[in-house]
Amino acid sequence: MKFVLFSPFAKASAIGRVTALLVQACAPLGHSITIVRTEQESLLDTPAHACDAPVIPWTDAAAVGAAIKAADAVVYQIGNNYSYHRGGLSWLGIAPGIVCLHDFLVAHMFVEWAAGRDAEAREVLHEWYGASAPTEFFAMKDPDAFVEMASQRYPMTEWVAAMALGVISHSQWGMPRVAQSCPGPLRVVPLPYDAPACKPAAPVAPDPQAPVHILTVGHMNANKRVESVIRAIGTSTTLRERVSYRLCGRVEPPTERALKSLAESLGVTLVVSGETDDAALQEAMNHADVVCCLRWPSFEAASATAIEGLLYGKAVVVTDTAFYSELPSDCVQKISPDNELSELRTALELLCNDADARNALAARGQAWATRTFNPTNYMEQLADFARRTCAAEPLIGMVGAMTRDLSAWQASREIFGDEYLTQPLQLFQIDN
Repeated sequence: MKFVLFSPFAKASAIGRVTALLVQACAPLGHSITIVRTEQESLLDTPAHACDAPVIPWTDAAAVGAAIKAADAVVYQIGNNYSYHRGGLSWLGIAPGIVCLHDFLVAHMFVEWAAGRDAEAREVLHEWYGASAPTEFFAMKDPDAFVEMASQRYPMTEWVAAMALGVISHSQWGMPRVAQSCPGPLRVVPLPYDAPACKPAAPVAPDPQAPVHILTVGHMNANKRVESVIRAIGTSTTLRERVSYRLCGRVEPPTERALKSLAESLGVTLVVSGETDDAALQEAMNHADVVCCLRWPSFEAASATAIEGLLYGKAVVVTDTAFYSELPSDCVQKISPDNELSELRTALELLCNDADARNALAARGQAWATRTFNPTNYMEQLADFARRTCAAEPLIGMVGAMTRDLSAWQASREIFGDEYLTQPLQLFQIDN
């Protein structure tokens, strides 16, 4: 099959890394991919992932149109970052296709998309969430309060899913909202990822008194729970004496000052590396003993950092929520968000004091992740899903035309769920 894949492709984009892996996987399966870069105009010339596929910018309308015309399937990688997905949103309304949804909360992307589209954005909010939604959504200015409100009431998942012919996502927890809004097939497929510089575990027995290195990767905002990790270490004599805690990723200066001050007050060894290049991040992963991937609240359909930690053969600690809850309990250490500090301290003490248990957890996780987060599997599933979505497209169009006619006749919403209407349509049901 010939795919056109709309995706950010800057080196800094984890979704771009996924796209590059799919390009590698498609040729042995007899498929081909043309990539359309979707970043905002100012980012289109930033360094990209290396790949053998043609890459064109979303702003080249003639080239994109020709690629779509020649394709068997059009696929959009969509996450919660407007600067990375501007072009995808622009073309999704023109050439609907399959959406690979990387975040079940896309409210931040919606806010930026809404700039200059006030009436249209308010209509979208009203349609999906009711008459009071536009006022409440745009009135919330505090970032933390906005996240709490949006995640509970206005995630905007439905807005994106309703534009798709079919949706693939990477965990089950957010799919009910997708099912309410996408008219086409749905599927959950594990996110493809890799560990390009993974080093094999040392063959010698671990030193029970050796320092333990804990790592957190990503933008150090409140939902990464970095403060909780520092407090867990600082309130344990064992952890304070043996643990070095490293942060790799963007951290705002006020946040960095606050975290360093907290660590100093508790006697915690904290290393803030900030944003790093690929080589430094790979070194940090190899050097780590434990990777902390706490998230609360959590919005991702899958966590690239958690997957990468597993693939690198590290003991991974996660919050027992959303995507992370779906990971096998014998492959990661799960922490309840309702008892975070106590459970985190206990878990880290166990992983610090028992190197054999830590290494066994890491080995189980690595073996499972290597089987599961596989680019070839994802490409096979995507091709099969594309064929099913293509078969469903005429039926989706027919039902859409019928519902538009009923709406034009001012039919009530209740009629759309009436068995008199829905029962005959079962004839066209396509299993996912």
